[in-house]
This record gives sequence, structure tokens and C-alpha cells, in this order.
Amino acid sequence: MKSNKIRLTNFRNYCEEEIEFSDGINVICGDNAQGKTNILEAVHMFSMGKSNRTNKDSELIRHGEDKADIYMEFSSYSQDSFFEIEMFRGRRKTIIYNDIPIKRNSELLGKFNVVYFGPELLGLVKEGPRGRRRNLDMLISQLRPNYFSALSSLRKVVDSKNALLKMTSPNETLLEIMNEKLIQVSAEIIRYRAEFIRRIEEIAKDIQFEISSGAEELSLKYMSCIGRFSTDAEFDAADVTNRLREKISSSYKREMEYGETMVSPHREDIVFEINNRDAKAFASQGQQKTIVLVEKLAEVKLIKEDINETPVLLLDDIMSELDRKRQKFVLANIKDMQIIITCTDIEELIGSGESAFESINRIFIKDGKVVSSLS
Repeated sequence: MKSNKIRLTNFRNYCEEEIEFSDGINVICGDNAQGKTNILEAVHMFSMGKSNRTNKDSELIRHGEDKADIYMEFSSYSQDSFFEIEMFRGRRKTIIYNDIPIKRNSELLGKFNVVYFGPELLGLVKEGPRGRRRNLDMLISQLRPNYFSALSSLRKVVDSKNALLKMTSPNETLLEIMNEKLIQVSAEIIRYRAEFIRRIEEIAKDIQFEISSGAEELSLKYMSCIGRFSTDAEFDAADVTNRLREKISSSYKREMEYGETMVSPHREDIVFEINNRDAKAFASQGQQKTIVLVEKLAEVKLIKEDINETPVLLLDDIMSELDRKRQKFVLANIKDMQIIITCTDIEELIGSGESAFESINRIFIKDGKVVSSLS
């Protein structure tokens, strides 16, 4: 899978630019705040139909303009295709795939897969559960569009139930209906999350073992809304449904008191452990960075294993955040795939892995424009 060309029109700080990518390593170089990350954001949008940096399409439109347009030609399974996304102020964006309008984001998912790794993800281990859930949700959604639909349904059910719980005297019949809908969609989400956490762990264990020279065993624990959930056992839908029903029933008084849903996948977490110790509490900063690096490399391998194609890897100025050992490990594990990297110093980046950068496509950015050099 590869992106061949992207065109940005009134997107972020770009007026109109067209950028061609090579099959291998593409390095986007420029000073800070010139628009390097905006290119990665645009490429990423074609995998999910939305930005990975903001929920507001209006923020993607160049200042003073009414609309923005991004267009990309890409290859998947040896077939050439194209996407176009138009964003407007005051109304919904439109998405076109090979001249066919996409009505829902779920119709777009799976057509173009990426793995993104940026500095903000280095806090994935030590920060709150929202980031860990979001990272997992983005991975599963690309591969299982039904999961994306289930997440959308969950948000609607939780919002409706919360509105009901905030009433002075909630209708018990409606609340029971909401709970049954919540149980149904929650069980589906738990099934997907359990499967993918298990698969990521299986791959990540080997990568962590290698990068630590056999000193560290990485494990992922699924802290579901019905308690710690074993990802090793075969999924039992009836058992999960019963546990959800019991948990929701026992939380009734607390939910009425606080006026919000207490039992739902939107409150779940994933715990990373090194040698059976919680990495958030006990791992060093370097170990935590390594865990995130390992998890991202595991995502690449999982996607390739799942769809028999390698995703496009987007690295947003991440190499400068890693020491030389981790830099070399990344470069040794990202061969035979398309990579788009941003950096501020291309010579320093190339120096971190001379053999990997023997043939690269250099793209220089200044003030939202592609230039021949930065000198």
C-alpha cells in the first residue's frame, strides 16, 4: 500500500501544493511551524475520513477561505485509486472514492491503511486511558468497519442514557431499553478489543524481547468495563452479556446519584506491563518510550498479517525523540514499506541510519510551500 501523490488546496497553511511520494522512504524537512505535520495529517485523513488532530473540520480550512480540498492518488493490491475530501465552513465534508461519493466514514475504512507515530504518543503509557483507547480504536476501525459503527452507536446510547439519568425522575422503562442497547453494543466492542489486544500482545512480546536483548517481557492487560478481562480465553458472548447486565444493575444507585453512565467501554483501559509490573508506575521514561515504539511496530505487523499488505508508516518528527539505539531499531524494522517522515534536520536523520537512507525522496517545506532547498 502506498500514497503516490497528494494535492492540498486551502488546507491548513497550504494554498495549493502537489507532492509526489516515492515507494520507499520520504523525508519531509523544514523548520518548526512550516506545515510538515499538516502533510501527514492530510495523508492520515484518507484512512479514517477525519483528522487525527482535531474534531473540527473548520480548523483544517486555510484562514480566510470558505473551503479546503485534499486529493490523493494511491495504490493498494496493485490497483491505482484516488480519494478526494472537501471540507466546508458550516456544513459537512464530502468524500469521493474513485468518483463514488462516500456517505459514511465506515464505507471508507480499510481502503487505505496507515500507522501514525508522533511525539504526542510517547505519553501513551503514562498518561490517561483516553489516549490508549483512542489509539486502539483507530487501529481496529481501519481493519473492522463494523467496530467503527459500534463505537458510533455506543456514543449515541451513552449520550441518550446520560440525558435520561440527569432527569429528576427518569422513566424506568426507557432506562431499561437504554441498558439493553448498551449491553448489546458493549459486548460487541469488548469482543473486538479483546481480540486485538491479544494479537498486539503476541507480536509486541517478540519485538520487546529483541529490543531489550531478552531482559524484558511485555504484556498488555485489558481492563474492561466488567473487570480485568482475559484475552487468552475464547470469547463467550453469553458470559460477557450476563456480566454486563449484572454490573449495570449493581451500578444503578451510583448512576442515578451522579447522572452519568458508569459501566461502558468508554471507561475502559489497557495496562502495559514489563516483567509483570505496571509500566505506568514502575518503568523508566526510556522504557515507556520503548513500549510505545514496540506497540507501533506491532501495529504495522498486525495490519500486514490481517490484510496481506503493509500500511503506510507516518513518523512525525519522532526520530529526534529516540536515542540512537532505538532509532537504529526502528530503521531496521521498517523495510519494504512506504514511510513518510518529518524532521527539522535531514542530515542528522540520515546519520541515524546510513544504510536505510541510501535512497530517499527529499521534500523541503517552507511557509506551506514545497521548495527546492532550505538554504
